[in-house]
Formats: sequence, structure tokens, C-alpha cells
Amino acid sequence: MNSSTHSNWSRLAGYARKISFAFFAAQILVASSASAIDGGTLRISTYNGWQAFEVITQGDNPSGDGFDHSMPGIFDGAGAFLLNPSTIRIQVNHETGDASISEVDVGVANLQTAIYNMINAGNTGGVSFVVAARQAYDRWSSNGGSSWTNTSSTSNTSFSRFCSSQAYAPNTFGENRGFVDQLYITGEEISSGRLFALDSSNRDLYQLSGVTGSASGGIGGMSYDAWENAALIDTGETQHVAIVLSPDGGSRDMKLYIGVKGLDISGNVSNSFLARNGLAYGSWYYLNASYPSLGNTNSGFFDTSASGALTSSKLEDIDTSPGSPTEVVLADQDSGVFNLNFSLVFSTGFDAALSSFTVTKIANESGSSGSLDNPDNIDWTAPTTLNGVNYPGGIIFVNEDNSSGEIWQMNPDGSNKLRIGQTNVGSESTGIFDISELLGYAPGSILVSNNQGSPSSMSVLINPDAT
Repeated sequence: MNSSTHSNWSRLAGYARKISFAFFAAQILVASSASAIDGGTLRISTYNGWQAFEVITQGDNPSGDGFDHSMPGIFDGAGAFLLNPSTIRIQVNHETGDASISEVDVGVANLQTAIYNMINAGNTGGVSFVVAARQAYDRWSSNGGSSWTNTSSTSNTSFSRFCSSQAYAPNTFGENRGFVDQLYITGEEISSGRLFALDSSNRDLYQLSGVTGSASGGIGGMSYDAWENAALIDTGETQHVAIVLSPDGGSRDMKLYIGVKGLDISGNVSNSFLARNGLAYGSWYYLNASYPSLGNTNSGFFDTSASGALTSSKLEDIDTSPGSPTEVVLADQDSGVFNLNFSLVFSTGFDAALSSFTVTKIANESGSSGSLDNPDNIDWTAPTTLNGVNYPGGIIFVNEDNSSGEIWQMNPDGSNKLRIGQTNVGSESTGIFDISELLGYAPGSILVSNNQGSPSSMSVLINPDAT
């Protein structure tokens, strides 16, 4: 599979601010055909007025950054956040058998200039914007932080097939709602795979599956599964986090994790990274429902039995709506695209009996090229207005998991589908997310998407209505 995400909540909580800048004339340089760093060989073809240029490719090792890190292959899930006013940090998974996560630092002003040049002259102007690249974590813990393994490469780790992912900002949905820290969540897409959380500020990677303590209600802890992605939704209060979990294979059942903030693995008061983010102590439930037909809605409830769980052979990426953060979009490679709308009730804790959700089918899977086929990685942008056109529910972007790797745009109800690109290396597109607001653009203007071909690479996509 692959990722999205996906969605990138890092634009929230003060990160989404316009950055003023002046554009400078730049002499056009000829890009190297051997790599894709800083606008090199393009691996995405665009349609309907969209433009693209490359960021970095498999094997690239930026010079002068002080790190010896050649980008591994099979790019997948990705996200980004504003490291400081002059730097965007992009985190990207490698869905390899010996998996890792890379971070790519990009200069804000130079990337803005490259985008401006592309819009106005059809090329980046040869500006250099990739600042550094290295492994995204310095150490990892399999026991909640009690002990650590230092690591700078895959030589002493045994992670496998990191798939989709999400980058999340502190105070994701408002003051003390959602996560407290800047973090990145991903998992292994293998049988009995592990879910992980990366403390992006301190570069610490934590295993969650089999480590998270067991809160009352539901099934205690955090399970193992063939993890595709995890979508944080708004609980409407400050004492818990709620995460929708999508496994591609494994149990094949959709799940909801409820974490208690401020408690450690044993249920004691704690302010550790995992505890304050609700990832040290919690429980999970099956989503009990069935898929409806196109345009229809089914109701669902939360249960501790797998019987009747919302299940499919190819559950893929999920992403939360920034404008309505109790709604999640789900891409099912075999069945289409669905909207999950959650109503979660909390009193002294999570009330599963009074809580519910609905599932609505918004798009079919076509089974052919030139239309939405094999939907996989997915991203839902914030509400936006582009070139005078209002999108009150935001825009959904979808990658395809097939050899053409088409990329699609559509409204949240599935209408107005538009093909905006596809890979030209005979492999899937993956890891799409919106980076617009980190660059001073309206949501839906500037995206990042990856491909898993040979070589694998990362591209910037520019909307013809970029605002």
C-alpha cells in the first residue's frame, strides 16, 4: 500500500500563517537528469492546468548538511510541519522490508520562489530549496520510554513496511484538544504489525502496540495489526484522544482507540510524552457497521466483538476533515471512497453505548484507467476559496495504487472528480498531503505527493487556481 497522509494537521494551531516574502529573479539552470533534488527529473505528469516539480528522489544525499543520508526507496506516507519560520520539515516513510522514516528540511523562501517561478515561467528557475535530509529519529523505545536504542540507520533496527502516516500539530483542534505535542504516527503494514508515534521535536520514536496500558472499557491497550493509517478526531473535550485505525490486511477490521490523557502505562498520573498525548493508557473498539451503496448512508456503533465489524480486504488510507474534525474520509482500494461521521459522547469517560457513527459511500472504484481506480492514499483539506470559487467543505485528493498512479481531486460528497496527475514511472502515487498554508497559500493550492516507482521520488503539485 501507501499512505497519505496524508493529511497534515501541522498547519493548525498557529503553524498555518502566511509568510511574507519577496520574489527574486533567478537564472534558469538545467536540472540534472540523474536525480530529482531541487526540481530535477520530473516523475509526475500533470493534467487540467496543474503543474509539478520534484523535491528529492531515492538515492539523493544533500551536500553540505552535515549528514550522510542517501534517501531510501519506496516513498510512502508523509507529513510536514513548520520547524521554524524559515524551514519546513517533511517526514516521509519508506515502505521497505527494512523500513525507516526520513526527514527532509526545505527552505521556505526558496520553495516559495520555486513555486512562483513555476507558475509564472513554467520552471523553478534553478533555485535550490532542499536544505538537509536524514533519518527522522535518533533513538526508539519498545517499552514506553523506560529504555532506548540509539540508531542512525537501519543497521540495528528491524522495522518493516512503514505505510501511511500523519503529522499532527500541538493543540490539534484547539486549546488542549487533540495531541499536546508535535508528533507523527505510522505503522507497519505486515501481519501483527506495530503502531508507532514519533516525538517530532525530540526525534524519539515510541512503539505503541503491545505497550499502551489497558484502560477500562473496550479492549485494553493498543493492538497489533497490519496498519495502514491512524486518523485523530475531535472528542470535543480535553481529557481524551480518539483515533480511527485502518488496517490494510491483518484483522481487516476498522477500530477506534480512546486514550486517556495524563496517565502512564499503569494508569498513574504522568506528564511523559506518551501520557500527555493520551497514548500511554487507553482501550479500543470495533466499528460495527456495513458498507452502503453509492450515495447511501448506514449507521454504526462501537463494540468489543469483531462480529459485524466494518471490514474489507483492502482498507487503505484515512484522513480527518480539518473543517469538520469528527468526519473521516476512507479510501478502500476494492470498494471506493467513504465518509465516516462520528458522534462521540464523554461523561466521566467514553460512553460507547451512547456514541455512534455513520458511513456514507461517496465514490465508486472504477476498475479502469482514466477514472478513479484503486483508491489508496487520501487527503482532506481545510475549507478554502481558490480563484474566487468557494469550497466550504474543503477538497479531497486521492492517490491510486496501480501502475498508472493517477491523482484525483473531488468534492467531499464525491462530485466534480478531476484527474490532476499520474506517475510516469509505472507505479502507484502515494503519500499525498496539503502543504499550502505552511507556504502562505489558501488550502488546496500546493500539495506534496510521492511515487513508489524506480526511482521513488517526492513532488510538489501546484493547483492552476493557487491562491
